[in-house]
Amino acid sequence: MIKWDKNFSIKNLQLDKQHELIFDIADIAHDLAKKIQNNNINKPEELKEELKKVLLKLFQYAKVHFKEEEKFMENIDFPLIEEHKYSHRVLLERAKNLLNYSNDIFKLSEELSILTKDWVFEHFANEDLWLSNFTSKAIHLKEINYTLEHYIKLKSIKFDLSGEKNYDYICNCPLRIHKVPETIHQELVSRENILRCETCEQILIHLDKFDPKENFEILNQKFESIKEQLDYE
Repeated sequence: MIKWDKNFSIKNLQLDKQHELIFDIADIAHDLAKKIQNNNINKPEELKEELKKVLLKLFQYAKVHFKEEEKFMENIDFPLIEEHKYSHRVLLERAKNLLNYSNDIFKLSEELSILTKDWVFEHFANEDLWLSNFTSKAIHLKEINYTLEHYIKLKSIKFDLSGEKNYDYICNCPLRIHKVPETIHQELVSRENILRCETCEQILIHLDKFDPKENFEILNQKFESIKEQLDYE
């Protein structure tokens, strides 16, 4: 599992500390689940009880954290608060439902492993970043709020990107080519999402939109035209 770092910060010290602790608890739960799935257990009953305790701790702490995060969203008039609250309810309900598997240690570990991945990737590493962006700049609803490098690390939690075909993307940096794995490329194309370069902060553009035989001025005009269209949307 991935560790919390400043890339996940929502620019609120108290909530950031809570997120960091939840990442740690989720990491412990994920490791325990993996041990069970790999049959790396000597005392299954003890490990099952330990797993249930970690799950309960994750559920209880997240419930307190979500309440404080929702209060923070109300204080800053966050425009997506209802959608965010709904996401909190879904995650808590999924965590609570895991207790239905308390007598089946392997099913419990399997479902917990899936939940911790989704919890970290979909919510803390994605949806919560809207809070940070709202407090610092206008929200672009289709923008992925990570650098390409960090987003690849996040996607690698759920997908094996190592053997995938890479697609070439460019930005405004001179002679720079960004290698985008196929999973992320398909997301950018099908959902019309956007990523920005961490250096020039311009939108990454798929290179097949350009003919390399054209001169720089024409290429730059096309780049600006596509960038303006994406910003407008």
